[in-house]
Amino acid sequence: MSNEITNNEGIDLQVFVDRLVGEKKFPEELEKEVLDEIKADLLSRVEDRINGVIISNLPEEKLEEFNKMLDSKASDEEVQGFCSKSIPNLAQLIATELVVFRNSYLS
Repeated sequence: MSNEITNNEGIDLQVFVDRLVGEKKFPEELEKEVLDEIKADLLSRVEDRINGVIISNLPEEKLEEFNKMLDSKASDEEVQGFCSKSIPNLAQLIATELVVFRNSYLS
């Protein structure tokens, strides 16, 4: 799954990561390539956390259908729609996970 899964939930993960890095206040002399690697790592970690939230909250009877969608390379929109229908409070769960991630990263 890509970060597109959250875009329909009103969250742009790249913007979230950019803000996190800004809040972390890395030294200004840090090379751009290093900062880009940090951002890429953070984005991957955030996506993993969101995917974990989705998997852990997906009803067991929907897991097989979800796996089939992923195996068939369903579009991001199809996967998003399926997840939103199958997990009614998905946006709230993702938002909570992002707050936890942010607090953990910045502490």
